[in-house]
Amino acid sequence: MNFKTVAALLDGVHTDFVVSVFEDTIFIAVTQNSKLGTLYLVKPDCYSSEDQGYDIKVLFGRDDDTQTSNIVSLMRGLNVDCKTIISLMINNNNFRTLRAIQQVLSYLM
Repeated sequence: MNFKTVAALLDGVHTDFVVSVFEDTIFIAVTQNSKLGTLYLVKPDCYSSEDQGYDIKVLFGRDDDTQTSNIVSLMRGLNVDCKTIISLMINNNNFRTLRAIQQVLSYLM
């Protein structure tokens, strides 16, 4: 198991990151208010080598289309190809914030 934490300022907002890499699963938590958000289970579902799809299921919390879309964007940007449990508790869902989150997660993974 590999466990990493880091904090960063994203658009002036303190953001905590936790990444744990296990043998067959990655755990990711990103929060801007010291709380976990909805937990999603993301499994890669490869349609072709150019089009990575994901099977996404809510493990705990409320399903949200915007959040699901953000998670898919992050998984594609990070090129995640294994089972992942992820929680995003962010105040701003704009492209710049999501891109910054992706950059920090790339560094941690």
